[in-house]
Amino acid sequence: MSGFIKRALYRVAAWEWVWYLLLLPALLFPSGWRSLALLGIPLLWLLRWLATRQFLPRTAFNGAILLMAVMALVSLYATFDMQLSFPKIAGLVMGMALFFTAVTYAQTHKQGQWHVVGFVLLTGTAMAGIGAIGMRWVGPLSPLNRVQDWLPTAVTQLPGTVSGVNANELAGIMNWIAPLALALLVGLGAKLWQEHKFILLVLAGISLTSMLVLAGTFSRGGIASFGISIIVMLVMSGKWGRWLAGTAVLIALLLLLTLNLDTILPGTADPTNENDPGLSELGMDGRLEIWSRAVYGLEDFPFTGMSMNGFRRVVHILYPLFLVSPDTDIAHAHNHLLQAGLDLGLPGLIAYLALWLINGTLIWQSWKQASQKEQRVLIIGLAGALIGGWFFGILDTIALGARPGFLWWLLLSLAATLHES
Repeated sequence: MSGFIKRALYRVAAWEWVWYLLLLPALLFPSGWRSLALLGIPLLWLLRWLATRQFLPRTAFNGAILLMAVMALVSLYATFDMQLSFPKIAGLVMGMALFFTAVTYAQTHKQGQWHVVGFVLLTGTAMAGIGAIGMRWVGPLSPLNRVQDWLPTAVTQLPGTVSGVNANELAGIMNWIAPLALALLVGLGAKLWQEHKFILLVLAGISLTSMLVLAGTFSRGGIASFGISIIVMLVMSGKWGRWLAGTAVLIALLLLLTLNLDTILPGTADPTNENDPGLSELGMDGRLEIWSRAVYGLEDFPFTGMSMNGFRRVVHILYPLFLVSPDTDIAHAHNHLLQAGLDLGLPGLIAYLALWLINGTLIWQSWKQASQKEQRVLIIGLAGALIGGWFFGILDTIALGARPGFLWWLLLSLAATLHES
C-alpha cells in the first residue's frame, strides 16, 4: 500500500466520529434509501483496520457487545416482519458503533472525554425540546397543547411515531441527562464560575430544562428513578451528602407509610380520559399482566427471542391481554430486562446484564482510584445517570435499538474511558 493511500485512510479513520454523526440521522429514521446508511458502519470499520490494523478499540465491554451482536443476527431467524424489526436493529448497531467511536475519540483527544459528555448533554437537551413540542401535556400543563396545535404536523410528530412523543420515554431520557448535568453543575460550579462562566450557564440551563421536562411528564416511575439517582449521588459525595441522603430516605419512607400506595405507583388508566397520564403508564395491574406474558414469551422463544420489536405484535396474538385492549400498541414489555430477552433471547439477555455488571464494576473501580475532583464529580454524575436509567427500566424501558438509546451507549463509553484515565 502506497504512503499516500495509507495517509488518506488514516485521515478518514481519524475523522471517524464525524462520519458517524452524519450517518446518525439516517439510522434514527431508517426507511427506503436511508437504510443503506447501515452499510457505512462496517465500511468505516474496514477503513479503520486498513489504516491502523485495529477493527475496534479494546474495552472491558467487547465480549458482551460481541455476544449481543451475534444474537441480533440470530434474532433475524425469528423475524416475521423485517419492516418492524429493522429500525431497532439499525438503532442497536448504531449504538454499538457510537460506543466504539466515542471510546476512540476520548482516548486520542486531550479533552475527548469532556467533549463526549458535552455531546450527551446537548443532545439530551435537544431531545427534551423536541419532546416538549411533540408530547401531549396533561393536568395543569394541558394549556401548553395549544402551542402544539398551532404548529404543523411535520414539526410535532416524529417519523415512525403514531401519537407523538411518549411521556414515559421522554422521562427515561431525562433520567440519563438530569443527574449528570446536576452533578457537574453542583460539583464544578465554583471552578466554572471562575474560569468558564458560559459553560456554567449552559449547565444550569440543561439541568433546569431536563428537570422541568421530567416533572412535566408526570411519569411517576421516571420521577422516582430520578429521586433514587439523587440519593445515590449524595451518598457518593461525602459525609454531608450521606446525611442528606439518609434524611431523604427517611422522608420517603414516611410518605410511603402515610400516603395511599395508589397515589405513588402507576394506577389503572381511564380510557375515556384523553388527559389521563395513566394512558401512557398502563397502570401496575396492566404491567403485571404484560410481564406475565413476557415470561411466557421467554419460555416459548428462549434462544432466538421474538425478534427485535416483535413482542408488541406477538403478545396480542399468542398471549392475549385482558386488561389492555388488543387495539393498544404496548410498544414493549415495560421492563428492560424482559424486553432484552424478548428481543434477543436469553443469550442476548445475558449479554445485556453483562454490560450492566461490567459498567457497575468499572464505575466502582474508577471511583476508588480517582484522585482529581473533576473525575470524581464526573463519576458521580455518570453513576447517577446510569442508576436512574436502570431503575426507570424496572417499570418502563427505552428498548435496545430505540432512537434515544444511543445516549445509553455513550454513557457506557464514558464508563470505559474513565476507568482507563
